[in-house]
Amino acid sequence: MSLTLTPIFASGMVLQREMPVCVWGAAEPGTHVDVRIQGQTASCVADGDGCWRCTLAPLAASDAETLEVISGVEHLALNDVAVGEVFIAGGQSNMEFWMRYDKEVEEYRPTCANPRIRFYDQPKCSYPGQMEDFDYSEVGIWRKATPEDLDRFSAVGYYCARGLEMVLDVPVGIVGCNYGGTTSAAWMTPEHARAVQPELAAAFDAKLQGLPYEELLAHGRVNAAKNDKGYATWPAWNEFFLPKTPTEEEVKAFMAAEAKKGSGAGDVGGLEVGGSRTSDGTDANIHPGMMTPTKEAPGALFTYMVLPIAGFTARGVLWYQGESDDEIDGAQWRHEEALRTVIADWREAWQRPDLPFLVVQLPGFGDWMGMEPNDYVTIRACQQRVADEDEHVWLCSASDMGDKHDIHPKEKKPIGERLALLAMNHLLGMPVPADAPRCVGAERKGSFVVLHFEHAGSGMEIAGAECNALEVLHDGEPVPFRAATRGDDLIVMLDGAESGAVEVRFAWSNWFRANLYNSAEIPALPFKVSC
Repeated sequence: MSLTLTPIFASGMVLQREMPVCVWGAAEPGTHVDVRIQGQTASCVADGDGCWRCTLAPLAASDAETLEVISGVEHLALNDVAVGEVFIAGGQSNMEFWMRYDKEVEEYRPTCANPRIRFYDQPKCSYPGQMEDFDYSEVGIWRKATPEDLDRFSAVGYYCARGLEMVLDVPVGIVGCNYGGTTSAAWMTPEHARAVQPELAAAFDAKLQGLPYEELLAHGRVNAAKNDKGYATWPAWNEFFLPKTPTEEEVKAFMAAEAKKGSGAGDVGGLEVGGSRTSDGTDANIHPGMMTPTKEAPGALFTYMVLPIAGFTARGVLWYQGESDDEIDGAQWRHEEALRTVIADWREAWQRPDLPFLVVQLPGFGDWMGMEPNDYVTIRACQQRVADEDEHVWLCSASDMGDKHDIHPKEKKPIGERLALLAMNHLLGMPVPADAPRCVGAERKGSFVVLHFEHAGSGMEIAGAECNALEVLHDGEPVPFRAATRGDDLIVMLDGAESGAVEVRFAWSNWFRANLYNSAEIPALPFKVSC
């Protein structure tokens, strides 16, 4: 067995500064391995299976280093290794969403060149041997921010890295570990997935239609439209749908044209179209169970995407997931436990009980391709409770960033920049405004309701003539009102219902687009209070 490094360790990578750095790979069992960088050496011995793992002392920020790995006469040298800040960007399609399709990409492309901003996309794998079944030559590599490579960056990840690099003046690396259209059940251990999200696990089992899961794994390669995720070329469906929100007529025309070609249109965000089908909707040559993408298997992505990079030293995790947990009624109510379990399983895999998670709360959403949300309100509330109760989890507000008719908002810059602010404040100790304003109390004063906010900065602001997403109910019926800000408070003036309790709701529906901000232009989090 020759000396090797696990694939994420490659020339052009970014290593985390100011923290012990773990480096690992394979070698002949029992052989001595040295890892050298910045004048220090870490040593270890390969175990009986040939696995070795060394831990370097904290490194200083640097634009370019050489990492050497030596075992006997074997010598590996990685060049152009930067040292700075590293974040894992996890979740589903809105985290995966490429800069290629971002609303502002052409504005930033001409001047984006920055060798300090780098991105690694963990191959989207969900069964053993998948890397050998398809062309993955365009993924699983480190890229720098250049006009040519910008397309393949996670848009949220890029804007976060850009914001951090501008302020910190150190290299920033984003490790993308995300996959469109995936539930929380895919991102935890298989055992936990079946216990925590039984409805999602049962739905996957039902799709197999009696086909043993092992057989699905053994023959996963036959379903290229759903399992070929190397993206050697951009899928036609992505090119058509992701840059814009097409009309129903445009979608029908596109699908008809693709059907004539006889080729699959790919899948993104959980939507799957294209491919050769019989009249009953199944492939003519495959057992119906084979139409189930392996990414839906409980624990599949944790096993084949997370574990291979677990331990890669990073400051924290950027997390944007939850849309697919809404597709099966009942799963939403389990999202709180599911999110806690994902966090706990990743922390266990990294052996870091305090591994920070910066969680994007789901924005407003109305309908998409004939699909409407069941209960985003519950998912958002679950995300809020996890952030409230875990001292190493923080919530990123996206209450102003939704798209009523598209599950993939095209503007990712504000979310990326807000994540950067959270990282600076909570993980790097910088005194920058980062937290979203949150209602922490309400007082009833006759025909007035006074709502008190924390994290208001120098005061709350309404960006417009009226406060969007706000409603007041009395005995379950809407009450007319006017709203204005005063310092850290939002004053609601009722037109009627001067007596008796009222319920004030903000962003408490599937679709909304908030315009209530703090002085740092961070939108308020959803809330519901009675007074």
